[in-house]
Amino acid sequence: MGYRAVLEANPESVQDLELSAARRLDEAMELFVAKRNHAAIYVAGLSAEMYLKTACFFLGGAVPADRTDALLAAVRPRTYRPPFNADFESGHGLWFWSQELIARRRRRGLSRQPNRFLQIASGLYLDWYVAMRYRPGMATPEQASQFITEVEWLANNHAQLRR
Repeated sequence: MGYRAVLEANPESVQDLELSAARRLDEAMELFVAKRNHAAIYVAGLSAEMYLKTACFFLGGAVPADRTDALLAAVRPRTYRPPFNADFESGHGLWFWSQELIARRRRRGLSRQPNRFLQIASGLYLDWYVAMRYRPGMATPEQASQFITEVEWLANNHAQLRR
């Protein structure tokens, strides 16, 4: 059986996304050390996407074992009209997930975000999008370092963001 079939046989859960977020961030750091700056930003961006999604899912009442397919379907533009203006970007939009996180926190009466959250979310959005995978890249070490630092902030504040 191919690796794809093995993975598809086990639908992804919220816990899978959390574990993958941490692993992708570790891999991004390895790419950065290897001076593969564009790849480091791209992989760290995947991590950021998963940290934002899982924080949203937990705020929506999800538990680690919940499957992500239904949770993602609930926010697709066909079925959901968010209370903010942000591009879904086929489910990968960092600004979308940042704004969704803010909206979910407000619905739970958590009107305040950690002070740096909007600054971090804006920086991540300005430097990453999923279509980067089609570009050869020319990011500087400074850009990669700053981006990874911002994703590390998300990782370090993930527990606070999701409750």
